[in-house]
Amino acid sequence: MTLLERARSMLSNAGLEKYFWAEAVNTACYLVNTTPLTAISCKTPEEVWSGKPSDYSILRIFGCPAYIHVKNDQRSKLDPKSKKFIFLGYASGVKGFRIVEEGKHDTGETIEVEVDTLREVQKENIQVEFSEARLHE
Repeated sequence: MTLLERARSMLSNAGLEKYFWAEAVNTACYLVNTTPLTAISCKTPEEVWSGKPSDYSILRIFGCPAYIHVKNDQRSKLDPKSKKFIFLGYASGVKGFRIVEEGKHDTGETIEVEVDTLREVQKENIQVEFSEARLHE
């Protein structure tokens, strides 16, 4: 599967517009480089290159909701404590994530983000259950 095919699938699954194609390709490339390959003794290209094992704890679902905490001095008492964004991938060269505010095109990088992968997985399970129920009708 090519990077373009992976990016197309990721954009479609996330419901994002074509504008974010470069973010999807970058994330697909990151995932390929952190995936173990049998040709190199079930190690990842990153592990072979750097000598350190890959850290899978930072993997998130492309396009899932992400929330950033709004500091106390940037909000009033009744304002929300977090702002909703969309997870687009991983920052290059530094630890962090690439995000975009919902309904906008300006992307940014941050390390302080909570990504809601559970909601995305639950949404997928509901769609699968609905599809299976329609097959039995």
